Amino acid sequence: MRDSDMTASDVTVLEESMVVQTYRRNDKIFSQGSKATGLFCLQSGNALLWHMDAFKYKTVFRIVGAGELIGHRSLFGEDLHAATAQVLTSCDVCYYPKDTVLQLIDEFPGFTRRFLRALARDRGPRDALVLRSQHIPVRIRLCNLLLLMIKSEDCEKGGACILELPILRRDIAALLATRPESITRAIKALKEEGIALFKGRTVTVPNLVALYAESNQPPTKNEAGLSG
Repeated sequence: MRDSDMTASDVTVLEESMVVQTYRRNDKIFSQGSKATGLFCLQSGNALLWHMDAFKYKTVFRIVGAGELIGHRSLFGEDLHAATAQVLTSCDVCYYPKDTVLQLIDEFPGFTRRFLRALARDRGPRDALVLRSQHIPVRIRLCNLLLLMIKSEDCEKGGACILELPILRRDIAALLATRPESITRAIKALKEEGIALFKGRTVTVPNLVALYAESNQPPTKNEAGLSG
């Protein structure tokens, strides 16, 4: 939340208002239906956003990582939280109370510009396009999910990458809007092609360039008809 647009006064107010709390796996940062009392930003770890509908059907729609904001839509929409944010791995989370955030927006232009930029760059809606689209084969959706979760500097250089998945396969299926059996088939296909090797929650990507290439492959005729 800090950059050259923010003055020393902006930063001081922001830091004085911040509360950092550590959450353990399966803890809830906030729950669906609860009052939005402020903004949350993950310093470390991962959290899962999911929604439960009136028929008790759970929809998993986003993995949140370090540096990402959550809770802002409900806060500024003056509405209850529409989703639950549940911790996948131990997380340090910064919390900014609503009154402080509104004060900063009213009084500090630098903070307002920085905050609006952060909201404009929110990747949540973009993720949904590549992860949940029924027109994209499950295999390619899974590749895109792996790419979203890979942040290692060594991986970015195109070498081998080892990734620890923070979620179970059934949650991966929910996140990709498909069935667990489809995830199993996609994992098998990626293993046979040497793109990604799954063992429990550990995924080894021998070559990141190959994973990028696979994520951009057009669907085959069969996949186009059976993408879910």
